Amino acid sequence: MSREPLEEYKFKEKFSLIDLEAEIDTVHKVNCPSCSANVPADNLNIQTNIAICHNCQGIFSFHQKVDQLSNQNRVSQEILQPEGVELSRFLNELDISIAQPWSGIEIFLISIIPFLVFISGVLFAVSIPPSDFARIALLSYYIISFIGYISYFFIRKQHKLHVHIDHRNLYIERRPRKLIKDKHIAIQDIDQVYTKNVISTANGSRGVGVFIIVNGDTGQKHVELIKSVSSRSKAKYIEQQIEKYLEIPDRRVPDEDA
Repeated sequence: MSREPLEEYKFKEKFSLIDLEAEIDTVHKVNCPSCSANVPADNLNIQTNIAICHNCQGIFSFHQKVDQLSNQNRVSQEILQPEGVELSRFLNELDISIAQPWSGIEIFLISIIPFLVFISGVLFAVSIPPSDFARIALLSYYIISFIGYISYFFIRKQHKLHVHIDHRNLYIERRPRKLIKDKHIAIQDIDQVYTKNVISTANGSRGVGVFIIVNGDTGQKHVELIKSVSSRSKAKYIEQQIEKYLEIPDRRVPDEDA
């Protein structure tokens, strides 16, 4: 027997009602914590997260509700391991390594080396009598210096910064050190990991830094974990891996960039 037109209409109507009901469930309301009355939207200040109850005239903050909705709406996208970030685990310890960021001292030395080479060559030329040997020696000095200078940039790519985590501490290590001391932070004091845009004071280049919030005796402090990486995907991947290892729920902080 064929389906009656009325039955077909009822089936479609029921399907539409289910969809409508699902949409209604996504709407949230704010209730007064004092009298439990529903607070109308006109009494909510989204900028300050302050509300005024029209029933009991109480004033209260609803920032927890806003934070909850913000966290639900944030897309927690799992970022795949990007090129340039090495990840390894051994005996329940985590090691993340990336190309070592340039330090201000390193950039300064690299900038003045050509000038020093040139000046030293000039001093050598004026300190000895001119001869074919002196000219060959000076030319060889400049060629060797140039080759060494260029080679450094290729060798420099192998310099690594390691973020190593064991069951007690998080370590920040440069290899080679380049006169910069290793740092370590107790993992029990780490509250949150986040990323934000940074501008290097050494050369003015833009990058993305990775930071951690550490609980101290006098309050929280923000510690620079990695000075700068070349892309946001690398920074977010590092953030995700550290939070996953330390079992820290991702939470947006005021200094974090979207």
